[in-house]
Amino acid sequence: MTVARFVHRIAAITFPVAACATVLSAGTAAADPPHPFGGPALTIGCPNQGSLMSLTALTGQSGPEASPPIADGDIRFESRPAAPPIPAAAQITVAWVNTDNGRSGIVDLRGVYPFLSATVNTGVGNVIATAFGSINFGSSPICQANPAIGTFIA
Repeated sequence: MTVARFVHRIAAITFPVAACATVLSAGTAAADPPHPFGGPALTIGCPNQGSLMSLTALTGQSGPEASPPIADGDIRFESRPAAPPIPAAAQITVAWVNTDNGRSGIVDLRGVYPFLSATVNTGVGNVIATAFGSINFGSSPICQANPAIGTFIA
């Protein structure tokens, strides 16, 4: 057996073991950053400040997280304006289902507009959520935002 072949065999055994040891000793991972829904919630046909549409950004963040406080098995859903014009008010609702444990729920996002949020205990697992609601520009009728759908891991 040549020296090169001998070194290759040793490396083939040693490197996977070293990589596994590195992964196992990495420690506790930090929580994931907020994960966006599949796209912004689009509201069309509400004229305001010369615009015929509005965009609302929606995110979900899994715990554990220290700031904002999110426990393990919880997801914090948030909404905020994604592009001008900024609506005068909005009511955003999130419906979710954990496909691993069967838990589900509907929650209204609360807070100081335009930054709304709610933390829900979904339990650990894969979560599918949809966000929908109404937008009010103040100078026009209340309009419905198209739903946005996202998947999250709690």
